[in-house]
Amino acid sequence: MPALIKVFWGVTGLLMLSVITNDIHHFVLSVTKTSDTSDHISYHWLYYVIFVWSFVVTLGSFIMLIKKCKLSQCRRKWYIPIIPAAAVFVLIVVYYICGGSSPHILGISLYNIQEIYLFLYMGLWEGCIRIGLIPSNTGYNRLFEITHINAEMKSADGKTAYYSVDYSDTEGNEDYNRKTYAIKGGSVTWSEDISAINRLNHDIEDATEQIDGENDLIEAENRFLAEKSKYETQNRLYDKIARHTHPQLVRIDNIMNGSGELEQKMKLSLLFGTYVKRCSNLMLAADNCHTMSTKELYLSVRESLEQIQALGIVCELINGDAREISSGKLITAYDVFEAVIESVIDTASTLSVRISPDETVLLSIETDGEVNTDSIRIQNTGLKLMSHSEDDIQHIALSAGGEVNG
Repeated sequence: MPALIKVFWGVTGLLMLSVITNDIHHFVLSVTKTSDTSDHISYHWLYYVIFVWSFVVTLGSFIMLIKKCKLSQCRRKWYIPIIPAAAVFVLIVVYYICGGSSPHILGISLYNIQEIYLFLYMGLWEGCIRIGLIPSNTGYNRLFEITHINAEMKSADGKTAYYSVDYSDTEGNEDYNRKTYAIKGGSVTWSEDISAINRLNHDIEDATEQIDGENDLIEAENRFLAEKSKYETQNRLYDKIARHTHPQLVRIDNIMNGSGELEQKMKLSLLFGTYVKRCSNLMLAADNCHTMSTKELYLSVRESLEQIQALGIVCELINGDAREISSGKLITAYDVFEAVIESVIDTASTLSVRISPDETVLLSIETDGEVNTDSIRIQNTGLKLMSHSEDDIQHIALSAGGEVNG
């Protein structure tokens, strides 16, 4: 607030405080008992100061309202609030002229000073409201009728009392949100247009469905790529197995298409076929795990020896303590075994095989046939092939060591 307004507030507060504390100083008024025991009120200087102050503040407020009003039609009607206020002010003057008492007619007091003060302010400010000098809402019914909302008012018995110009029955319409609120004497119901929100929700649902559809396509594509990768991996593995066992498959084909007895050809084909089967199984297992037990090597060698025995070769198989070794070394050991038996199949009469006889040796073979170990190539450099002959028996051992054949 401006400083001047604060001063006015302060002065008014001090005057009010002086009235409240009048019993202490009696600067406003005093009450004395007369001889007939009635009360006699005496007004002092502060009372008249308060009277003048109230008059000045009220008149000043009215003048400021007129001066600051920007509506010429309101300013031209300035006299309307003055008429009732001036009439009441005359009654106040008459009151004080009569010695501080209301004039009497036939012994009856015409008015009380407190009521006159109230009528003064009521007439002044109500006149200001009437001419538009002080804004005030009127015509609430008409205002409700012309408002641009979809609403209606109902009485307690459910009958429509008022409705807006844009009112329409929206019950059951999904594009409107109906709300009802109880008021005195009935209720008010209004509808909010949520069609824009519904459109947005539908757009969001459509976008969500589209995203879900795209996600399904992406998932299907990922599954396809995963299956494709799986099949490509399997094909590479099958190609690797086919290349690895190709020499044995060629020998089987040559044997079956060559001359000789069918029984002998079948025995040889079963021998090479057993290697193809067992080696394929080992390579498939090696694709899923990096290590395997030497028991797998034992089972593979045992099945191959069963076919060798059918060719009239006396076989012996001894299995040591099972231990875990790398899958590559185990397949290499089986390849070495196959290379040895292919070398001596036509010359050997006995064959002794030991699987993991000690901590360093993985495979040990003894045969009376002659094996050219220089022709056996070891792909896994972590193994070492050693060979020596003693008493017409060739001893071959595959152990951990360098890449050079012994």
